[in-house]
Amino acid sequence: MDAGSRFLQQMTMSRDGWFLGWVGCQTGGQTGGLFMSIKEKDIKKLWGLSAGRCSRSGCDELCIRFLTDDPTVIGEMAHVIAQSPQGPRGTPEGGEDTYENLILLCPTHHKEIDKAPAGTFPVETLLDWKKRHEAEVNEAFRSPVYSSRREMATQLKRLLIENETAWKTYGPDSSAAQLNPLSNMHLIWTVRKLDILVPNNRRIISTIQRNSSLFDVPGYRAACLFVEHAEGFETNCYERTEGVPKFPKVFQEVIDAYTAAE
Repeated sequence: MDAGSRFLQQMTMSRDGWFLGWVGCQTGGQTGGLFMSIKEKDIKKLWGLSAGRCSRSGCDELCIRFLTDDPTVIGEMAHVIAQSPQGPRGTPEGGEDTYENLILLCPTHHKEIDKAPAGTFPVETLLDWKKRHEAEVNEAFRSPVYSSRREMATQLKRLLIENETAWKTYGPDSSAAQLNPLSNMHLIWTVRKLDILVPNNRRIISTIQRNSSLFDVPGYRAACLFVEHAEGFETNCYERTEGVPKFPKVFQEVIDAYTAAE
């Protein structure tokens, strides 16, 4: 059994509805072997690049909701080309369980595309939705050019605070994870990395790149260390990677100093 299968098996064994729902969304409520063939890295890539939102043009529904300590997943990973030749947009050879053949949708739009008359939502339309949605997500990370160092640093500090809050609440060193090492906190952390830390890190990188002239030399050196950390962190979110640099505390110190300066 590969790492992805073990990861998903942990979900099906959990009593929490969001894990069971994640399995059910792929198989129409049946927890059969079809979903289990989707590799962990493909699931993470799909959710990460779509920012956890429905890819249907004009929808943008958030596919995971943190109403309590246990999140509720409403998103469904739909096949662009059905696995079965008789399924929606099916072909004789059937579609694969890969990122390239999956699209993240809310339940309403998953049902819409699969129940509509044949030809209403062709493969090309779904792939175009996915491409445009991921491009819009990427564009949302584009930073403005700030007029002052302090203005830039204030925005960066807000993003760093969001990251730190998620880390302290759900990360491996969080009080909840430490009190109960057997809890599902590490799985919640997996989701939070993709919908908070990775997007925020991209925004921070964009801010650094588009406002590099606002940094002094020591500050820019610290910023470059953060970029290396963030790039490695994101890669590790999708597929385990050794040697990822830790968060550079010197970067936090630089941002704190910039925001405190008159």
